[in-house]
Amino acid sequence: MNQKIPSKFLKSLENLLGRERVLIREEDLLSYSYDSSSLIKIPSAVTFPEKKEEVVEILRLSQEYKVPVISRGAGTSTTGSALAHKGGIVIAFSRMNRILEFNEEERIVRVEPGVLNGELKSFLKGYGYFYPPDPSSYAFSTIGGNVATGAGGPRGLKYGTTKDYVLALEVVLPGGKILKTGPSTLKCVVPYNLTPLFVGSEGTLGVFTEIVLKVIPLPPKRILFVSFHDKEEESLGVISEILKKKLTPACAEFIDKTTILALSKIGVLSVFENKKFSSLLYLELDGEEEILEKEKALVEKFYKDKGIYFEKAQEEKDIENLWEIRRSISPSLKVLGEKRFAEDVVVPRRFMKEFLFKIRNLEKESELPICCFGHAGDGNFHVNILFNSEKEKKALKVREKLLKEVIELSGTISGEHGIGYIKRSFVNLELSPLQIEMMKKLKKVFDPDGILNPQIKIPD
Repeated sequence: MNQKIPSKFLKSLENLLGRERVLIREEDLLSYSYDSSSLIKIPSAVTFPEKKEEVVEILRLSQEYKVPVISRGAGTSTTGSALAHKGGIVIAFSRMNRILEFNEEERIVRVEPGVLNGELKSFLKGYGYFYPPDPSSYAFSTIGGNVATGAGGPRGLKYGTTKDYVLALEVVLPGGKILKTGPSTLKCVVPYNLTPLFVGSEGTLGVFTEIVLKVIPLPPKRILFVSFHDKEEESLGVISEILKKKLTPACAEFIDKTTILALSKIGVLSVFENKKFSSLLYLELDGEEEILEKEKALVEKFYKDKGIYFEKAQEEKDIENLWEIRRSISPSLKVLGEKRFAEDVVVPRRFMKEFLFKIRNLEKESELPICCFGHAGDGNFHVNILFNSEKEKKALKVREKLLKEVIELSGTISGEHGIGYIKRSFVNLELSPLQIEMMKKLKKVFDPDGILNPQIKIPD
């Protein structure tokens, strides 16, 4: 049951926003009690600010009444970071979804947190510009949520992730203070650089009201290769060899044999005419046509010399059709189990094959399907442990073993989805006591009463 909040606090919110922008009925709150994790936590209220002045007042009131505050974009978090774990109010940013400024000369765009990543891409495309971070949820995830979790995506290999494009933030702190983390210039060394501190902070340090992003010219052309591999690990070796040739693909996406089984069961692989293979590698090149033709020739020669069968697409429609197979992975996995633990771990590229072998050993030992796919160009794997309800305890043990294997391979337990609530008990595996102590001290500086997204990211 959701936590009670003071009636005076609730009345103040209604006076500020109007009753239609403050939800308190349980049937209305249910829509904000879940995200893309398996958790359900009903908030005490949901608010819908339309401008930053309203966010300021909400944070002032929340500090006064010591009510927890949870920032929420589109609710696509896989770790429970958009949920009210201790009750409190959700600030939903669906009405703060404006593109405030696009400056072509400076190559920056200033947006509110509720702008959808896909909408921003479409807007910039009209001007010939590009915001590269592209999580698989880009069509419906928000920029605010992307910044809060440090989202990445397939293009991280060449273009980096969200952290590489956030120039400055306007953040509201508990009590209603507004902090600007820096100017909108490409260079600045006057203040401590607080911007990266907030990227990936998962709503635990402040609430975003404006985000300034760097953008780049849209690559004029792209080519997609899809290669087919009899040996599952071979495609991971291909990535390393391609990079050693001084090529930097925009994307290098790996799909393992267990994921291929799921995709086959839902019928999306029929486009490959029933070819038999144990893994797939998506390799996308982009850039100016003259350079792209040279890179294409190098990749084609590499595959032919290795005797690796591949297909390529050069028209936008054909490229997107092939990417739709990759985007079908997440919904397809339910055919292998009614529940899943979804991890987004990262290991150094030199250990990718070893990591895959460890996953196969875990799969064999546990007799649970384990899918491994994702952004192998930067060592970021989405590992999904599939199971039915009666095997949840076994799956939990597999998950802990998996994360320990990641740490032993000098990796990290989250590359782009965040820690949220679900992973916070594993943070001690990766961070030293001193690191955790410093995180807690920083949290105390920005949020002395602990009202911002409690029980998220930082372990007890």
